Amino acid sequence: MSTKSKNKTLTNTKKKVESNHKKTKMSEKTIMIFKIVGYFSIFILFLFSYFLFQLNVLPLKYLIPILLFLFFMDGVSVVAIHFFKKSLKILGLVVACFLIIFGIVGIYYTYHTDSFLNRSFRSGKMKVSANYFVVTNQNSSYQSIKDMNDSIVYLSGATLIEEAKNHLNHEKQIEMISYDDVITMFTDLKNGNISSILVEQTSYNLVMEMKQGFQKSDFKVIHEFEVSIEVDSNAKDSEEGKYNIYIGGNDFTNSLMDFNMIITINEKNHKVLMSSIPRDYYIPVSGYNGKKDTLSFMGARGIETNRKSLEEFLGIPLNYFIKINTKSLVGIVDQVGGIDYCSDQTYTTTHAAILDSYDDRTGKKVQVKKGCQHFNGIETLTVARERLAFKDGDRQRQKNCQQIIKAIFKRLISTNTITNYNNILNALSDLYDTNIPKETITDLIKETINGANWEISEQSFNGSDGNNYVHLSKLTSYVMNPNMDSVNQAVEAIKNTLK
Repeated sequence: MSTKSKNKTLTNTKKKVESNHKKTKMSEKTIMIFKIVGYFSIFILFLFSYFLFQLNVLPLKYLIPILLFLFFMDGVSVVAIHFFKKSLKILGLVVACFLIIFGIVGIYYTYHTDSFLNRSFRSGKMKVSANYFVVTNQNSSYQSIKDMNDSIVYLSGATLIEEAKNHLNHEKQIEMISYDDVITMFTDLKNGNISSILVEQTSYNLVMEMKQGFQKSDFKVIHEFEVSIEVDSNAKDSEEGKYNIYIGGNDFTNSLMDFNMIITINEKNHKVLMSSIPRDYYIPVSGYNGKKDTLSFMGARGIETNRKSLEEFLGIPLNYFIKINTKSLVGIVDQVGGIDYCSDQTYTTTHAAILDSYDDRTGKKVQVKKGCQHFNGIETLTVARERLAFKDGDRQRQKNCQQIIKAIFKRLISTNTITNYNNILNALSDLYDTNIPKETITDLIKETINGANWEISEQSFNGSDGNNYVHLSKLTSYVMNPNMDSVNQAVEAIKNTLK
């Protein structure tokens, strides 16, 4: 072989060696990247495990095997990346990447769920608020409270009245005189016997709506403000896994408690009893020396008044409460994609499908067909409000609300919620206030995941039609006088569910 040929061969051999060396270097970089991905997957799984334990909704018999399987797969992938050939290293990388994606998705859902539970279920303090008006005769020269130079009248016993008086005194030092009856107070204002009144917005609206001879055009509101306090809302002691929850649903004015229900839960035998109570049930108001009012009008004094009054009347503990803001019902129904509602009759709602108003002269009414149909949020709210279209009035409305609650729950636990999860949690947060502790909710979730077959039954409290004083005043309106046989039977059913 010539010298030239030998040199050429040597050159080619050198190039091959250099090429192989470069390939080896590239391979080392790739392996390093593979290892980093493997280590990162371990970190993500540890983080996911932390959030999963924090959430505390999976029973240990599921939690431990799931985590063991995930860490086993992660360990296999890391070993493959470190010690096996190229094809197995790639397979290990694929498994590690899958576990990273799975872990990140898991962290997202567990974090947001835990945050939701922490802010939505807690014992402690709750805010009680009331809106107040300073009202004068329409012909008064007063345009604001700064113009006032004589006394102002207020209704004794009104919600947060002392806080309202203190607030007004900071704005304007003025003599205050109490009245015992709201009708007398408005009558004297209209007739010019007094110059101004301090009145809760709820009372003002009720007087205007109940056709007692007053119209908004008779008066003018020259000042409005809100007062609020924090009150103790700690849950009452209950036997472990057995408790009653009072649910009250406010109308859009946040004053009338139009929906009332007691949900009795026994986690031991997996029984749930839903007991509906008509909004016009006429019972003694707690703390008012035997004076009676409807559950609806009690709502103006806060959900604790309703809860305590029902506890004393029924003789059973109501361990927790949930206050539902029916206006927010629209948001949660829309977020879950609407609900399926079934009716045993065809009817047209008397209320229009609009928010923030009972003005039914405008807005489209909802046409309900006999059978099942799909409703969006505003349609669901309108059906939940309806009572005048039924022979049984509010009794039927309570049954409809039971059906709506179950329909929403059915949609919440469907797979459709996954893609809209965070928005649904935010909508749920706006839907209610409660003093149920987080641990009670996580125990319920655990029982359900554990395969609990919940037996759900329903009942309703009954009564007879009547007319009596409401709103702790001389205002008269329709009331439902409790049928004590019905009450006793319902209470016995609640006690039996808890056995």
